[in-house]
Amino acid sequence: MNFQISRNKFLDGIQKTLGIVEKKTTLTVLNNILIKTEPDQIKIVATDSEISLVSYYDAKIINNGMITVPARIIFEMVREIEGDVIEFQVMENNLVNVTCDKVIYKIPGTSADDFPKIMDVEDGKSMRLECKTFKQIIEKTFFAISTDEMRPNLNGVFLKVKDDNVTAVATDGHRLSIVTKPLSEDHSKDNDIEGIIIPRKGVSEIKKFIEDGEYINTYVDEGVFVVSKKDTTLRVSLIDADYPDYSKVIPGEGGTEIQLDNNQILHSLRRMSVMSSDKYNGVQMNIYDNKLELTSTNPDIGEAKDEIDISYSGDLIETGYNVRYLIDAMDPIGDKVISFEVRSENGPGVIKSAGKNDYMCVIMPVKMRKD
Repeated sequence: MNFQISRNKFLDGIQKTLGIVEKKTTLTVLNNILIKTEPDQIKIVATDSEISLVSYYDAKIINNGMITVPARIIFEMVREIEGDVIEFQVMENNLVNVTCDKVIYKIPGTSADDFPKIMDVEDGKSMRLECKTFKQIIEKTFFAISTDEMRPNLNGVFLKVKDDNVTAVATDGHRLSIVTKPLSEDHSKDNDIEGIIIPRKGVSEIKKFIEDGEYINTYVDEGVFVVSKKDTTLRVSLIDADYPDYSKVIPGEGGTEIQLDNNQILHSLRRMSVMSSDKYNGVQMNIYDNKLELTSTNPDIGEAKDEIDISYSGDLIETGYNVRYLIDAMDPIGDKVISFEVRSENGPGVIKSAGKNDYMCVIMPVKMRKD
């Protein structure tokens, strides 16, 4: 096996695999990436058995073959090389030579026979999305994914497609985030998806995958969610579980809506979060006489207070929330004005973009200490 390839192109291809390859595993081959020659290009494959990335890169093929090499080591080698073109050659006993100008690296490779087989994708139910749309979906749901391994059905983003819209939901039991976005005009209504759960790590890799590019094609095929663009395909094994009925968490009537300047409330909440710790993470909110009063108290650190002018003339509303949850919910909105629907004491808060219904975050209140 022997090929020549652009150093920058090779480095980019290897770097994209680093989030997938297993760092701690009893199966050593999962620390490796598979490199295989194809006509006028090479294929790079990484997998942790649950997530797989397959990419193709133009190269000058001298001799055909395939090999697996440690992903982290080959990345560090190529990163430190300063030349333009790299030659990759497999010698006897799977010894790999990586050369560029006067630089020569020699590392042991492993036979590709031991590498997990990645099945070709059979087109299943599909949808086409703008990368920026999918990125917004992830940014507005990822923070609410549960990390409780005892509740695996909450360890990912629930995704469903109906008619011309895709809806994504995430919850950890303390907060729930839901986003609805329109699909591209060429989406087929015959490809509606009743509901799938994409695991946390898979969502994280999808976010990296869509950082550049305009559109992606996605497929759901026998327990696998597939995302593809140009010459790269990402496959994510889905969580096989039933997602809870999230509609029961969304409150009905009974809330009081106040509108807040996005930038102003985020800065105020971040000032409150200075006092936050694992034990003391709440912010007290008192709403009365056209003002929102915020207080954060931590006996181990101190106290912070702030006040924001708002339009409100009703009865006093006293409530409290985890300050980090509020920041997480408001930060990805992006619009200038936020709608915050509050309820006294034990009622949940609802955060939206003012005048829009494509995003909602429901946050359960916390009991605040009374002096």
